[in-house]
Amino acid sequence: MKKLLILFAATLLVSSCGEQEQSIEAKKETLKSLKSQLITLKSDIKSLEKELAGFDGIIEEAKIPIRTKNIQYENFHHYIELPGTISSKENVLVSAEMGGLVKTIFAKEGDWVNAGAGIINLDKEVMQNNVNELEVALSLAKTTYERQERLWTQKIGSELQYLQIKNQYESLKNKFAAAKSQLDKLNITAPISGTIEEVFLNVGELANPGKPAFRIVNAQNVIVEADVAERYANVLKKNTPVKIYFNSLGLSKTAKLNFIGQVINPANRTFKINIELNNKNGELKPNSVASLEIRDFSSSEAITVPSQIVKKDMRGDYLFISENGIAKKTYVKVGLSQGDKTMILMGLKLGDVIITEGYNEVVGGSILDIKK
Repeated sequence: MKKLLILFAATLLVSSCGEQEQSIEAKKETLKSLKSQLITLKSDIKSLEKELAGFDGIIEEAKIPIRTKNIQYENFHHYIELPGTISSKENVLVSAEMGGLVKTIFAKEGDWVNAGAGIINLDKEVMQNNVNELEVALSLAKTTYERQERLWTQKIGSELQYLQIKNQYESLKNKFAAAKSQLDKLNITAPISGTIEEVFLNVGELANPGKPAFRIVNAQNVIVEADVAERYANVLKKNTPVKIYFNSLGLSKTAKLNFIGQVINPANRTFKINIELNNKNGELKPNSVASLEIRDFSSSEAITVPSQIVKKDMRGDYLFISENGIAKKTYVKVGLSQGDKTMILMGLKLGDVIITEGYNEVVGGSILDIKK
């Protein structure tokens, strides 16, 4: 045994001293040889430990210090992690319904306005004159119609004359209403209550239908939107708990799924979800990003182990348990992992003692020194 150790140390020394002179291929051959010798050494050490296990004073030295944990049922939750985007439920781009010259702008960017408040007035002179003319004509037509109606009631005059005057009156009344409506459209008002985010027109410019006049946003209520992989389509349910992290703001919130899309996007095989959030203080800004953790699995009677103690070989996943002070290699079927915990589906039972510290030093059959 001592000769093997001396040989191993000497080989390491020679390898180190000649490192500058070896070629890459030579170094690879040396490394392969050293690994082979190390495997032989470990095997010889293990054999000697077993042979000496019965002698007093040697058995304590052969014990491997470890720490353990008894298997019990635990609460286990698994979360899907997704990026999300904040958007406002009320984000409106307002355009003029009628063309006209901008005469007055009553609000500036950053102002809070109520729904229905006038924001931009267009030049009304031509349209106002038209309305005034129609109003005068309508007044005369109304008087004429009322007189003719009284005469017709007394069977005076022809029916044709009465119907012509009535039709003229009705036509002017409709034209006046239409002109009045068009006049009102020269006032561009806020369709919702919110903050004026952008104003696209200046006094003296021409406003045209379809051309943006201003944007108004109400960010007191926002939604967080995300795309979820198709495989979760039948897993997520409405009101599923969600943890939302706004890393740039140093904020986090807990909410529930408000909407789950029913259509899969063929381009990326995802579906839409969103979560509604109250934003009265305005901390959350539309178009900023968020990180979502959506619970897709929960169990109050799960068997879990620290993820780092689960190893893998050609046969499968395994870990070590302690039985009567001896390490036992135990193959397991693993489930979901979350954080530093992994759920075990098969291979462990209540009361099993798993090795949580020192597991890298043990093999099956190792004698254990269990630390409290």
